[in-house]
Amino acid sequence: MTFVPLVSTQEGMAMSSKFPIRPAGLLLVGVLGIPGVAEAHVKWFCGPIDGSAPPLPVGQVVTLLFLELFAIFVGLVMLGAMLDTVATRVAGKLAVDPERAGVASDVIVRAGVAVYALCLWGNLAVVMWADPSSGSLLTPDLYGAGPALGYVQLATAVVVLIPRLSIFAAAALVGLYLMGVAKFELFYMIDYLFFLGIAAHLALGSPIGSRLAISRYRVPILIGSLSLSLMWTAVEKFLFPQWTISILVSHPGITAGQAFSTVATIAGFVEFSLAFYLLAGREILGRVGAILLGIVFVAAMPEFGMLDIVGHIPVILILVIALVTGETPLQIMCRGSDSGMLISGWKVGRAYVATLAVLMLLYYGLHALSVWTLAKSGAGIF
Repeated sequence: MTFVPLVSTQEGMAMSSKFPIRPAGLLLVGVLGIPGVAEAHVKWFCGPIDGSAPPLPVGQVVTLLFLELFAIFVGLVMLGAMLDTVATRVAGKLAVDPERAGVASDVIVRAGVAVYALCLWGNLAVVMWADPSSGSLLTPDLYGAGPALGYVQLATAVVVLIPRLSIFAAAALVGLYLMGVAKFELFYMIDYLFFLGIAAHLALGSPIGSRLAISRYRVPILIGSLSLSLMWTAVEKFLFPQWTISILVSHPGITAGQAFSTVATIAGFVEFSLAFYLLAGREILGRVGAILLGIVFVAAMPEFGMLDIVGHIPVILILVIALVTGETPLQIMCRGSDSGMLISGWKVGRAYVATLAVLMLLYYGLHALSVWTLAKSGAGIF
């Protein structure tokens, strides 16, 4: 089925021109506005979207404002990495007993998934333009689950609390994800890779999965899946700014007087940078990234209500685990093991630039491939 966007790119840019760019107001945007629009899933609030609509051309994305903000955030990320190196050296490694951290992460994931599955079963997370009784598969915009799947969600809430049966909860999450792929296409479901991370964590923490050598990487897999999901949705803010702008139209107070397109771009960089910290931060910066992301999500909840509260339970639980666990082999692999301040700043900055470039190219390429495949098969778009 084809959706119609609430605000087209051209209309959004035209409306944004009503507000002159005031550099002095950028700080106000960061303090007042970003929590309202940097939350990951603007699709839940911007109205039905046209999945076949092309993203903005590169020339309209990489504007002078984009390049200025890009330079600023690269500098901030490099500075953060250097300060992180010094702070870690001075404060020492914030040691966390691996066994206790593993137990804590298991409890957090099981409890969080149980609560979230109950919310899905109770139809508490369905987008406003859908029939609430239709239910949702995994997230508010994946509506149309039907009553039968509600029993799967209810069963998941029960078995996930029983360690010996958690493998079935993992299988249920994977099954719901695959149903989302079948209904909304794989490209659309890239936003929600963290559900596969949660499933992997549950499976590798079960009596069967814990026997595998890879089981010790269940937390890095979990955190990495969320980091990639958030960076992907941050890239969407650059390529499809009209989705964010449609929210700003209905909530103009969070712009702090800045142009809509400016706020959308800033929100994208804020979200991308904080998500990147989950991949590259040391003991301190990784935790800071988790805390700041948590603040962003929680601060958006009063503005967007129950849909936001329920929909982001899985994200919050992973951020709590990242805060509790600290540095994992994932961060060392992405950042390198060098302890020098300058070399750490350089490597993290280089990784930031490369990650942003690769994800933007992947987004353009996979979107074009998805539209071409669907057009060739004659299937509906998303």
